[in-house]
Amino acid sequence: MSLAVSEAIHPTAVIGPDVEIADDVQIGPFAILEGSVRIGPGCVIEGHACLSGPLVMGRDNFVGHGAVLGKSPQSKSYCGDPTTLIIGDGNTFREYVTVHRGTIEGGGRTRVGDKNLLMIGSHLGHDCHIGDGCTLVNGALAAGHVQLANGCILSGHAAVQQRVRIGRLAMLGGLGSTTKDVPPFVLQQGYNCVTGLNLVGLRRAGFSPATITALRECFRILFKEGRCQSAALDRIDGDLGQVPEVAEFVSFIRESRLGINPARESSRQRRAF
Repeated sequence: MSLAVSEAIHPTAVIGPDVEIADDVQIGPFAILEGSVRIGPGCVIEGHACLSGPLVMGRDNFVGHGAVLGKSPQSKSYCGDPTTLIIGDGNTFREYVTVHRGTIEGGGRTRVGDKNLLMIGSHLGHDCHIGDGCTLVNGALAAGHVQLANGCILSGHAAVQQRVRIGRLAMLGGLGSTTKDVPPFVLQQGYNCVTGLNLVGLRRAGFSPATITALRECFRILFKEGRCQSAALDRIDGDLGQVPEVAEFVSFIRESRLGINPARESSRQRRAF
């Protein structure tokens, strides 16, 4: 780590005395790095971005113009505690993205994994835990304590209420919002409405036809047969529980504290699943 100003660091950038950056980090004009900030090799920080510590960032991340990472949480419980934002490798934070540090109540850390894409104006609130390969499209909002599992997608201007979990490879459609958990592999649109499986995402992820067929049957039993949730999950577990993705689906729902949303009856839904 080095603080020496190089050709890769614009002379107008403001870099605090506690900042540690790898030798090859590029920093644009009028960027601000303040507090206890550590930046790994290969990172690019564009002009007017603001990174506030405590913040630890891995390697090969891109921080776009005007992005703000590591500012204090928007929480009435926050009293200036030295909480942290931890960022992995290979993430892209486009223009005006905001990601806040954690709170003591939430464990003190906001975490972002590897290879996530946060598009223009998207937001991660305090104490969010984000896996790998997630996408937040322009204007998507995740409130405090939200958990996003690997590969999930929040489409444009989607909104996720605090403490909600979004399962692996699930998708929340554009302008959609949810106050309850979204199970793995599910497509949800509108307000609190499940509409089918995220078939495009499953195919892109390389799921086999047999696995997708099992998940279709799983979806049908849970959302279409009219059983109570516990009975439906028991039947799914008994009939299809040997499929790892089905077991993941069932386990996620059984562990949910907020519950999940019902399916919407429509011709569009019938096509979706």
